Amino acid sequence: MLRDFLILEKARKRLWYNSLFRAGKKNSVRALIIGALGAATMGLEYLFFYRLLHYFNTLPVDVGEILIIQLLNLLCLTFFSMLVFSNIIASISTMFMSRDLDFLMSSPIPLRDIFISKYIMTMINSSWMAAAFCFPVFIAYGQVNYAPWQYYILMFPLFIPFMIIPSGAGILITMSLMRFFPARRAYQVLSFVGVAFIGGLVLLLRFIQPEKYLGKDVPEERIIEFVEKMKAPDYPWLPSSMLSRGLQVGSFGDWEGFLIQFAYLTALAVASVSVTALIAMSIYYTGWSSAYGSSRITTLPTPERLLYRMMRRVLRYVHSDTRALVLKDVKLFWRDTGQWSQLLMLGALVVVYIFNVRNLPLDNFYIRSIVSVANIGLTGVVLAAVSVRFVFSTTSVEGGSFWVVRAGPVDMGRFLREKYFLYLVPLLILAEILVVISNILLGVDAYVMTVSAAAVFLLTLGLTGLGVGMGAMYPKFDYENIAEVGATTGAIMYMMVSIVYAGLSVMIIAHPVRKHLWGIFRMTETGGPDIWLSYLALVALTALLIYIPMKKGRKALESIEL
Repeated sequence: MLRDFLILEKARKRLWYNSLFRAGKKNSVRALIIGALGAATMGLEYLFFYRLLHYFNTLPVDVGEILIIQLLNLLCLTFFSMLVFSNIIASISTMFMSRDLDFLMSSPIPLRDIFISKYIMTMINSSWMAAAFCFPVFIAYGQVNYAPWQYYILMFPLFIPFMIIPSGAGILITMSLMRFFPARRAYQVLSFVGVAFIGGLVLLLRFIQPEKYLGKDVPEERIIEFVEKMKAPDYPWLPSSMLSRGLQVGSFGDWEGFLIQFAYLTALAVASVSVTALIAMSIYYTGWSSAYGSSRITTLPTPERLLYRMMRRVLRYVHSDTRALVLKDVKLFWRDTGQWSQLLMLGALVVVYIFNVRNLPLDNFYIRSIVSVANIGLTGVVLAAVSVRFVFSTTSVEGGSFWVVRAGPVDMGRFLREKYFLYLVPLLILAEILVVISNILLGVDAYVMTVSAAAVFLLTLGLTGLGVGMGAMYPKFDYENIAEVGATTGAIMYMMVSIVYAGLSVMIIAHPVRKHLWGIFRMTETGGPDIWLSYLALVALTALLIYIPMKKGRKALESIEL
């Protein structure tokens, strides 16, 4: 009955197998690097939650047990909410914008089999990362409760129906949206909403300040206050509550209660798949056929936006090629909601960063100055994380239209310099805001403030040049989502080099600051050729990180055959 579906699944498994084991040396190295980083992250996550849950176990029984249960409920509800939204976003790509849909829809394969295949692909694509971050928490929970060995095996099948339920809900919501909106517009809007939601969640969790509720001398009333703030809805009919309750009874060996929760989740999963498939037979094909349409058809020209008119005035004395490239990049950036909506997340991280600096318990001037130097490296890491998403992908964002630039009378050196200065200005503003406000909150003197601001200025120059150059050396034009560029081998190499560069910058600039602090302590003047050598070393290092990648990136673009 599902012969065609099995053929599709066999083809997809072959594609995954080839991508893992027959994709060449570069992809193999990339898979190893990502796997190692993922394993390290999961290990750190396990240690964090194990220590946290173990600490909760040391609290009074009526407080610690409630706190652990509430934390588990909150995590399961958070995972469920993220899975629903992740499936909404993923289903737009896999079920309406995938490149193979034109071929599949025109083939004699039944619509039912195509839908089920895409359903499974959507669930896997949107749920594997959540699963990877869930299981270290569940394992830590079992370790703290001394769970029997059966618990660690049965938690995997318990999680499978839990993944299926939000997949059905997300796909059903997406199919309903496709009846009224074009696929790309819906994808942009939902991406914006998702980033805004995550940014708000980050701010909420940070402003609760959970660290003040931890410690040996924390009164019981404050812990109860924290429990009330973090309390999550615990209704029996919620899938997150079923998962949480199944884990709780399974960790204590109550297999009858575990099977009851597993049966509930399985029944909901079967109902979710059945209802979604039944509705899909009526609306999926219609939604796919109109996914790239538009509800508004007009031939009237629309006036140019104020931002673009202002950019034309600012760039009126710039070379015509550079002016055209800048206007193209600005329009491309603002028309893609998936790019500029991430500025909301960036703003949330900046607020959290400054908030953390403000709450550091530092009462000593010398310690504050040392922290100010370390803050240069932290700022560099933040800049590298921002750059890998925006600066590194600035060449790849040209996509399949890069041949227009390459075939035109545009020098590749000018092309890269335009992208360099376009992103340098906003990154400089972000970096200087971070370091200046942080140093004001730390209360450092004028010398440390000046050295920190100058070091971050050079750090921004180097990271921007490195990002633009390496992005041109390792472009990825055949992407479906621009976020894929940030997970390539070149992007991972860029992050590694950036972190090493930030660490070397801190080590170089620490010497002048150390001599300055030593001079204050001994009340003597500081200076000497070694100070200037440190400054020159940082300038030389930055110049190399700009010149070499930009030169190699230019050669790489010029050698591309169209």
